[in-house]
Amino acid sequence: MKRTIKTYSLMIVCLCLFSCNESPQIDFQSYQELSGYNFISNGWFPDILGADSYNILETYDLNNRDAFGKFEFKQRAVYDSIIRNYQSVKEDSLLSRLNKISKPGYPSWFIPKAEVSDRNYILAKQNNFWLLMDRKSNRIYFFR
Repeated sequence: MKRTIKTYSLMIVCLCLFSCNESPQIDFQSYQELSGYNFISNGWFPDILGADSYNILETYDLNNRDAFGKFEFKQRAVYDSIIRNYQSVKEDSLLSRLNKISKPGYPSWFIPKAEVSDRNYILAKQNNFWLLMDRKSNRIYFFR
């Protein structure tokens, strides 16, 4: 009986801890799924996401509004054109901002900091979002 009570107590404590997570992660299979919400117009996702975006993922902190995200896309020429019109940023200023984010924690699926360079990524800023477009694949990472 005591063992059963301890087991249930431990399960309740674990459920409370996981449900109180202040850095949730959300993902969408497609832009169409994401567009059912007002996340882009409310500034939760960068407005560079287009109708061909997919595998959209973001983790964020509810208290400070910092976030990490990524998505993939199909039409490379369109995104090349859009991102080149954004403010270009230097690698050191991007890394400086990246290092100031303490919450949410640095996601394992985000670019390793040692790989952030303008040789590997097109680095840009648009509104509150810092963008890193992979030069070799159709993927954009972002944070704010």
